[in-house]
Amino acid sequence: MIHLITVAGQSARKFHLVEACISDFKALMRTITSGRVMIVSTKFRSDLFYSAEKPEHDSILKLWAFYAKAELSDLNKKEVKTYVGRKASFTEYFQSVNKLSFSWHYYRLYQKAFYETYSNDQQNPVTMIVVGCDQHLVAHPSITREPLLGMNQSIKFDLAGDTFMLAMHILKNETHAN
Repeated sequence: MIHLITVAGQSARKFHLVEACISDFKALMRTITSGRVMIVSTKFRSDLFYSAEKPEHDSILKLWAFYAKAELSDLNKKEVKTYVGRKASFTEYFQSVNKLSFSWHYYRLYQKAFYETYSNDQQNPVTMIVVGCDQHLVAHPSITREPLLGMNQSIKFDLAGDTFMLAMHILKNETHAN
């Protein structure tokens, strides 16, 4: 099962992971969750997708604080969103990415961080699901933002049946148009 932790606002600045720490953090996360991890970390927003049978949000946030050299008490609970399950995680993620796209500057910074995440682990199945859903979503007329990988960075990705159904669910949710 895929879960999501999003940290935004001032908490994101404190929990921002520099590129040198991300691979070590992901390796440790894989041992804890026994699954793949995708993290996009910026100073204004960080998203962590992980695969695990049950949510491990509290344990992951403790380790995240350690790697970011921050105190867990620095985390403003209102700036942390956790989602359980594939459908909720991806729906909320893409809705928030659409909202972020209204701020051109921040969206460009997020795209750059996302591209680095993708480039460093192109075979990551979680990342491939995100990329596949994103490319399918931005092809829809109601979505007016650029893809997360940018206009010239599109990859060939065939949506599996369950991923296609997830993308269609997100599109049918009326709050996902921008």
